[in-house]
Amino acid sequence: PGEEAPPPAEAPPEEAPPASPEEEPPGEASPEETPPPTAPPEESPPPEEPTETPPTETPPTEAPPAATPPGGAAPDPGDATPFGGPPADAPEATPPPAQASPPSDAPADLPPFPAGTEALPFPEGPAATAPPPTELQVVVIEAAPYGVDPVVGRHVTQQMRETAASLGYRVVDAEATAEAARRLRMPYPPAPADLWRVTWVAGAERGAFARVWAHQGAYVFELSVASLDGAGPFFARGTSGAEDLHAVVDRLTREALPPPSTYDGAAAQRIARGEASTPAPVRPAVVQPLAIDAERPPRARRSRIPTRRWDVALLTEGAVGTSSDGFYNHIFGMRLGFRITNAVHLGAFAGYANLRGRNGRVGNMLFYAQIEDRVRVSPRTDVTVPLRLGVGYLPFNGPFVRLSAGANIPLTQRFELGFDLLAPTFWVLPGRTAVSLDLSAEIIYRL
Repeated sequence: PGEEAPPPAEAPPEEAPPASPEEEPPGEASPEETPPPTAPPEESPPPEEPTETPPTETPPTEAPPAATPPGGAAPDPGDATPFGGPPADAPEATPPPAQASPPSDAPADLPPFPAGTEALPFPEGPAATAPPPTELQVVVIEAAPYGVDPVVGRHVTQQMRETAASLGYRVVDAEATAEAARRLRMPYPPAPADLWRVTWVAGAERGAFARVWAHQGAYVFELSVASLDGAGPFFARGTSGAEDLHAVVDRLTREALPPPSTYDGAAAQRIARGEASTPAPVRPAVVQPLAIDAERPPRARRSRIPTRRWDVALLTEGAVGTSSDGFYNHIFGMRLGFRITNAVHLGAFAGYANLRGRNGRVGNMLFYAQIEDRVRVSPRTDVTVPLRLGVGYLPFNGPFVRLSAGANIPLTQRFELGFDLLAPTFWVLPGRTAVSLDLSAEIIYRL
């Protein structure tokens, strides 16, 4: 009794939550201050002076990528055509048409074509009136390899990027390039019209793409370039080996990709605003002749499987002894041959041998089996060098071993003339071995 009851405890003032980015009006990002707490009742002791809460700043809303067309949302990447693997069909040797109509199944989120540019899908909006960029961008689509190792395509793409950077372009990175291709659902490999579209979606001014395949032991490259100012498309073609691949791709990129100073920003803006009533003039495609064709004409690839496997040969051979007493033997006979491949042959010989005997000339029969490997001296000629090994038996004497090298000259598709110019021969006789150097000539008929 007599004591004054303490004032009831007051709940702490509630702070107003900061406004979310969605509740702010578009274009405004002003901070919102927390209202001060209300004054306490008079019978309560004065509260401590409230501390003002610092204003909370709302994080600015991120701007959409420059490649996103205004007024539409990007399609789901899962519905896009995969960006990577090339088709199974080989590319056409002639350059694709300079002008093509847009596909009827284009994604709905991409803006419509402006009037007069049915083949050039520029969207409308702020990008159409933006000033020309001070540094041009180029998008390089992954090169499409046909029948060659995929690592060759990666080398070509990397060299094109490096060459474009050395020309003064800012190269769009690979991730942004792949994302633009997925958003556009770009067919792969792209036609010139598809290359033009993906260049716009990627926010670049020019786009480049290359195909690579193999022909007669050399790499063949075909480069195409699209430009948003209406010029082009530009093409270049050439060949290289493995050792000069980067140098050739660098040269072709410089031929097909114009320098940044040639870009017409005013023309690009006119096309973007739909002011171009007629398509821009198209530079005719200049296809460089294949260097391989200038050096050697195309020739059919030789098959390793012979068209005629069996052959028969008639031969005559003289053997001059190398011993001190000297001797001369002569052989005449027939050989039946079988071709395993065009280079590897098997043969069986049977013939008459006129030999020097103890009491004059004697006759005998000689049999031996032979294996042969033919070496082609040049791809431009059918003359070959036969390397032969023969092992046989001479009755009443002993084993017979023959090595030889010479030349075979085709006369027609069935007849062939052969010579053994170096043929050391070993005659194993009772008690000793005689050595002779033989020369032979033969005519071969393919069955």
